[in-house]
Amino acid sequence: MTDKIWSGDFLNRQEDADFLIKFLLQQNENAVQRGRSGISVNVSAPWGAGKTYFLTNMARQLTETDYKVAEVNAWRDDHAIDPMFAVMSPILKALGKAGAATTVVGAIKKNFSKIAIHTGVGLASRAAGFFIGKAVDEITREVGKALTETSEEVANEYADDALKSFEEGQTAIDGFRESLAKAVEGGQPLFVLIDELDRCKPTYAVALLERVKHLFDVPNVIFVVATHTDQLAHTIKAVYGEGFDAERYLLRFFDRTYTFDRPKLDQLIKARWSAEGFAIDRLAPFHHDQLVLMGEMADRMGLWPRDVHQVLAILWSVARLFDDRLPIPALFAFPLIAAYQQRQLGAFHFATDVDQRGTQADIQEYNNFFKEDPIISTKRLDRDTSREIAQHTSTRDFMNTFRTILIHPLTDNFSNRSPEFEYGDGFRAAEMRIVHGGMIYQDVPIRSVLIQLGPMIKKAGRLTVGKSAKER
Repeated sequence: MTDKIWSGDFLNRQEDADFLIKFLLQQNENAVQRGRSGISVNVSAPWGAGKTYFLTNMARQLTETDYKVAEVNAWRDDHAIDPMFAVMSPILKALGKAGAATTVVGAIKKNFSKIAIHTGVGLASRAAGFFIGKAVDEITREVGKALTETSEEVANEYADDALKSFEEGQTAIDGFRESLAKAVEGGQPLFVLIDELDRCKPTYAVALLERVKHLFDVPNVIFVVATHTDQLAHTIKAVYGEGFDAERYLLRFFDRTYTFDRPKLDQLIKARWSAEGFAIDRLAPFHHDQLVLMGEMADRMGLWPRDVHQVLAILWSVARLFDDRLPIPALFAFPLIAAYQQRQLGAFHFATDVDQRGTQADIQEYNNFFKEDPIISTKRLDRDTSREIAQHTSTRDFMNTFRTILIHPLTDNFSNRSPEFEYGDGFRAAEMRIVHGGMIYQDVPIRSVLIQLGPMIKKAGRLTVGKSAKER
């Protein structure tokens, strides 16, 4: 059954889930035996690394093995007045309606108004002002203003009411925590999976962490929170200020942090290619598996799965706009589109600049983005010595080859017999035969149709790419 849950797992997230579940269960068992608090772990990965897919299927796997699972989508619920209730609701659903769960429900109903945050100024109706979008500094200013505009007697009354409200809220939360502990005592642990925290409004994200931390120490409860930790740190600084040590602040909440390995992307590319139904024979012929090579290129360029989805979408759009009589030189087009999608516009400009007007900054970006790390390693026979010589081909080799083709007329001849030049020459030969009927005169300099590729990518990219690499 587990295999069906993880079907289509091209990023090998099942391996992460199997390891993490086993680890968390062992840690939780040790904690329960020693009378210690629950377990909390932060699954940290950039946008597009498959965190939501991971948590969703991890929840299904746990449910299939009879564990109770509460799934919290923080971004979907960030309109809630108090994030505590956005977490409580899935917990109650996971616990069910029988047995000790009824005690937890009763504790919530009895103390609803007390559990809700009270940060209002003057009137009870201003309760939870923080959680409807007010930043901490704004509330502080408002409280200060209220106190300076009232008499000392009224100010003292306000302070007494605020203190009483705070104490009642703490008592109510303690009651809920105790009821939850009883509900999970002696049985299987409760898993609480929280996703999309880094996409929430800054005030809500901070509030959720601050509120839910009260539940992290409930024995036999395991919290798994998926975040883009760097982005979450920026979110926290948006509330507390740029000078605030957000990374240290986050360490308060989690026992451990788990990070994904960078996935191998060739399987993802093959799956997307098959799903799109795009004919492989539409590609310019090459004696290596081009989908595998695109995966290697993507890895060298530091792409993540969501980036690959967007690059392929642009590639397919360009292929439909491109002269349908000609094959697509994907080993040039794919990295070129990746440069555009990643906003490496200097590299993109230098790769497509037929007039050779690239700046030093463009050249530097080109060399940094298109790596020299080999994606193909072969051996060839040296004609002079009859010995085998190792030959390595990189993403930059393909880019340099096609940049040369763009710059020179189709009539120019090249003596280079490297794999990438044979690939490029094959495209040039097809273009001369199909487009020009093999009749090109030396005194009429004709450039390759590939000069149209850059403008096509820009148009298709503006249509396809909404948030590029910055999107989750």
